[in-house]
Formats: sequence, C-alpha cells, structure tokens
Amino acid sequence: MTQAETETVPEQVRPGRTRWGVFAAILAVPTLVVAGLIALLVAWLFTDDSVDTGVRKASCVEAFAYGGAKPPAGARDLTCVLEAAQDPRYEARFRLRRAEVSAWVAASYPDGPGLRNVQCDGAEIYACMNRGPVAGQSSSVQVEITYDGPKWSEVRFVAFTQ
Repeated sequence: MTQAETETVPEQVRPGRTRWGVFAAILAVPTLVVAGLIALLVAWLFTDDSVDTGVRKASCVEAFAYGGAKPPAGARDLTCVLEAAQDPRYEARFRLRRAEVSAWVAASYPDGPGLRNVQCDGAEIYACMNRGPVAGQSSSVQVEITYDGPKWSEVRFVAFTQ
C-alpha cells in the first residue's frame, strides 16, 4: 500500500463561518413577540372600550314635558339626557337663582307637593321634592336642589316611569 492511499485529508474548516439562518430564527421569535405586544398596546389605546350605558343627550323640552313641567326661564348651564333602558328616564341639570327655584316648582306642580327641607338624600341637598304619578301622567319626578354660591342653586330634575 502506498502512503498516498492510506493518508486521509482532513476537512478544512473556515474560521468565522456563522449559520445565519439559525441566528435569524433565534432573534425573530422575541422580535415578533415584542412587535405583537406593541401592536396590541396601540390598538388598546386607540379603541373606545367604554361600555354603552344607553345615556344620550335629549331635548330639554322633551325631558321636562315627560315630568309634566316646563324648563325654567332663567336657567343656566341646562343639560338634559335620556337613559334608555326598559322605561325612559330623563335627567336635567341646571343652575337657577335661589329665589326662583320655589316659584318654578310651584308653577310646574300647582297641586303639590312643594319643596321640603327634610328627608332629602345626601347632606349637600338643602331642598327636594318627590312626586309620584298623578292622573293623566305615567311618570314620577324627583327634584334635588344644592347650593351653588350665595345666590345660585344647582337643580337636578329627574322624570322616570316606575
């Protein structure tokens, strides 16, 4: 046997050779996870995830009429909403001069009841009125009055069906 036949030539290894496919796969997984989390965060920030409560702006004339009243002439900051559930529930909030509140309630409900200063819900409420349905009406009314400065009152008017 000759020496050339028995001698094996070792395979040459090139220094610095990297398997880029494996390296790219290892980096791709965490990169995709981070990109997905960022996309979910952006989607969460820009979506309206509020629950629809069914509360909508409403005509104040309609809200007061549902409770058998008219909006007061000197009201300021008048806002009205309708809560559409099984039965409608209107709520109006406004500011009115303190001296005009009793006159408005008396003109709206001449057959009573009037405002009272006892048995009102909440310590900040200084006067209130609760009126159940009367003949020809199906709605009940609640009026709550709080102080809003020395000359003004904030009034919450609620008309609803029981």
